[in-house]
Amino acid sequence: MRNTVIKNIESRFQSILDIMENIETKLLTQQLDIAKSKSVGEHMWCIVGARESYSRSLCKGVWDGFSCSLESDDNLEEIINALNSSKMLFEQSIKAVDNWTQARDELLVSLLEYETMHEGQLIRHIYGLGYKLPDSTKWA
Repeated sequence: MRNTVIKNIESRFQSILDIMENIETKLLTQQLDIAKSKSVGEHMWCIVGARESYSRSLCKGVWDGFSCSLESDDNLEEIINALNSSKMLFEQSIKAVDNWTQARDELLVSLLEYETMHEGQLIRHIYGLGYKLPDSTKWA
């Protein structure tokens, strides 16, 4: 089961990267006219931070708090670089774990839930603004 969860996390990583590689930069800051709307860039800050935080926590074996290295949520190149580096950090963390525990498995599932939730929000946000998504986006 763990391998399936990891595979699905990696699929979510790729889908979000595909979205970001195919959007117009102006979409990063556009808001929907609804309460508590986050921009695409704000979602990216959350996603990158979660990947970094869960990767660190996987190595420690327990939740270690949230932090994000992404300095700008309106710079598409920086966001794409951060998505790629956080993906590599996750892959390194998975390889570094030599003692899989229930706590680590729960962290994996939580990361999958987090990625999936934000991917769905991104899809609705981008559609809500009247834009299209790449064909590779599974849920769109």
